[in-house]
Amino acid sequence: MSQWVAGLGQVLRKAKVLPHLFKTKVPMEIRQTHLGVWLIFSLARNLKVGMRVPFDPAGFRSLRLIQRTPAEMEITARGGFGKYHVRLTILESPGTLLRCTTTLTPSAQLKIEAMPRDMCLLDGKLNACAGEARLLTCQTGNTAPQMFLQIPGPPGGTVFYFQNVTALSDFARQTGADFAGCVAVHWPDAGYAVPAGKLAAGKPVVIQDAFVEFHRGVTKGDVRAAECFLSALGRIYPLLWQPESEFYDWPVLAKKSLRALIPGTGCCRKIKGRLYVQAFVYCSAKPPESMVQGAIIVPLMEYAAWQRRPVPLLAELRHVPASFYDTKIKAPVRWLPGVKFDKEERSEEEHHFLMDSWYLLHTLMNFGRMAKMGDDAARTFFLDSLATVIRVAHHFDYDWPVFYDQRTLKVSKEETGDGEGGEQDAAGLYVHIMLQAYELTHEQKHMEEAERSAQKLACLAFGVLYQTNTTAFTAVALARLWRITGKSHYKDISIVCLASILSHLWLWHLGPDTRTFMALPPLHDAPYVAFYKEGEILAALQTWEKTLGDDVPDGVSLLLAEFQKHLLSRARFYFPAELPPEALAEDPKESPIHPRRAMPHEGVGPAKDKVGTVGQAVYAGAAAFVPVTRCWHRPSGAPFTLFCNYPIAQLQSAGDRRHTRSSCISQAVRC
Repeated sequence: MSQWVAGLGQVLRKAKVLPHLFKTKVPMEIRQTHLGVWLIFSLARNLKVGMRVPFDPAGFRSLRLIQRTPAEMEITARGGFGKYHVRLTILESPGTLLRCTTTLTPSAQLKIEAMPRDMCLLDGKLNACAGEARLLTCQTGNTAPQMFLQIPGPPGGTVFYFQNVTALSDFARQTGADFAGCVAVHWPDAGYAVPAGKLAAGKPVVIQDAFVEFHRGVTKGDVRAAECFLSALGRIYPLLWQPESEFYDWPVLAKKSLRALIPGTGCCRKIKGRLYVQAFVYCSAKPPESMVQGAIIVPLMEYAAWQRRPVPLLAELRHVPASFYDTKIKAPVRWLPGVKFDKEERSEEEHHFLMDSWYLLHTLMNFGRMAKMGDDAARTFFLDSLATVIRVAHHFDYDWPVFYDQRTLKVSKEETGDGEGGEQDAAGLYVHIMLQAYELTHEQKHMEEAERSAQKLACLAFGVLYQTNTTAFTAVALARLWRITGKSHYKDISIVCLASILSHLWLWHLGPDTRTFMALPPLHDAPYVAFYKEGEILAALQTWEKTLGDDVPDGVSLLLAEFQKHLLSRARFYFPAELPPEALAEDPKESPIHPRRAMPHEGVGPAKDKVGTVGQAVYAGAAAFVPVTRCWHRPSGAPFTLFCNYPIAQLQSAGDRRHTRSSCISQAVRC
C-alpha cells in the first residue's frame, strides 16, 4: 500500500458529500476532502472506484462546483499549486463513460515531483481495496496510455481507462515529460500520475484529460472482455485529436523502391551467380536470410498482378525456395548454406542452423502464399517441409521457443523474458501454415493440426501478442478456421487477438510531429515502429475484416480504417529522403544511411530520437507495394485508377464497356 492510500478510508468517510445532478448508470457521489475532490463510483455494494479530481498536496482554500447540465459539471478551486479548473462530462455509453479534464494555472513557478495516481479501488467502507483484480492490458512503453481491468464479483466490475496524452502537449513542452508508461496499476492505485517537471507561473496548462468507462459486473469469457475493450476504444477515438491525412503518391515510391532492388545499389548481391536480397543496404557481413527473400517476393508478386505485367526481379529470385531448403533437415534454414559470417562479433542468433521460431514459420507461410499465386517450386518445397514442421511442433507441444538448433531441436533461448514464455503467437502462424497445407492437399490431418495448435492460444487473452504482425496473421488464420469448421470459439480467439493488437496502438502525438500517430510497434514493448511490420499488419487486417464480415465487433471497422488512413499519410517518414538530415542517425549499426535509396529505415521512434540507428532495412523494401495493391484500385475496363484511403468493401463498374470513359464507378466504403 502506497503512502497515497494509507488511511484513505478514514479521510473519505469524514469527507463532505457534495450534491450534484449527474445521471449515471453506475451510481456516483462526490466527496470533498482537504486535499481535493473524489468522485466515487459504486460498482457493487462492496466495490467502489475513486478518482481524484483535482488533487493538491498543500490543500485547498476554496472550491466551487458548477452544474451546467445533467451531463456536464465544472469544478473550480484554489490550492497550494494555484488555480484549478476541472470539466466533467458524462458521455453516451452502455456503462458510465466519464471525461475528466483538469487545467492548472500555477500561482508561482512550480516544480512538480511525486504525485499520486488519479484512481484508487475501494471497498464498501471506502478503504483501499484488499481484493484481487485481473489486469487484461495496460500501457507498455509508448503505447496508448490506457488500462483495462476487471474486479471479480459477485457482481464485480469492469474499468476501462484512457489518458489523452495529446491534450497534454503544452505540459510536455514545458516540463520535457516522457509519457511512456505514465499509466499503470500498482494495486489498489491505478491510472495516471502527473509526471515531474517545472511549470511557468500564470500560464494555464492541461495536466489531465482522462476517459474512464465503468461497467457493473464482469464479462464472461475473454472474447466478451475483448469486445468490451474494443467498443470502449472505438467510442473515445472520435473524441481525440487526429492529424489531417495527407495524400502521398505510393505508386511513384513503389517504382523507386523497385529500381533500388537491383545489383549495384547495395540492396542485393550475387552469390555463385544467383541473386539474393540483403537484410540491410550495403550489409554483406552475414549470409542472406530466407525470411528476407520471402518478405520481398510475396509483395512483389502481388504488385506484378496489380500492374498486370511481370516484374523481372521475380525471375531472378525463382531459385529462393530451393536455395534455402536443407535436404537433411527437410525444411528451409534461416541463413544461406555455404556462406560464412564475416563478423568478429555475432549476435545470439547469428549462427548457422540456429532458428528463430517465427522466421521458420513466416518463411513457410510465404512459400505457401507463393504457391497459391502459381509458383510451382515454392509449392514443392512448402509441401516437402510439412513433415518436418509438424514434427517440430509436436516436439515443442506447439509452444514455440525463441531460438533452437534445427538439427537437434535443442533450445538455446526458451523465453522472451523471465516468466513470459516463448513466441506465443507463433502457434497462430502454425495454424496459418496448416490451413494453407489443407487447401493445397485437402488432407484432414492438416486441419487437425491447425485445431490442436489453435487450442494453445485459447487461454492467452491479451497476452497473446509477441510480435504484432505475427498476431495479425494469427487473427486471420483463426478467422479462416472458424469459417471452415463453423466452430465459433475460433472466431472468439481471433477477436481477442485483434484486441491485443489494437491495445498496442500509439494513439497520441506531441507537438507538430505526427510520424507515429496511431502506429503499431513490431513487439509488445518495442520503443519504435517499423514499416515492414506495419505493412504486413495492414494487409493482414484487411483480410481479417473481409473474413469476419458482419461479425466484426462494434467500433473495430472504424479503428482499422483509421489505422490504414494514417499509415498511408505518415509512412513516408520511414524513408530518409522525407526527413531532414539532422533527424538521421550519424553512425547506424549495420551501414551508413543512403537517402537516395528508396529503402525505409529499420524503425522510427518519438520525435526526440534519431532515425535509422540500425540502418536501412531492405527486407522492408517491398512494404511500399502493400499500400499500392490495397488502396489503389484498378476497375476492370476503366481507364483510370481509383484511390481511397479507407478500405473499400465492394467496387463495381457500371455502364457499357464500349464507353468506359463515361462509365460510372460506385464504391461502398465500410467504416
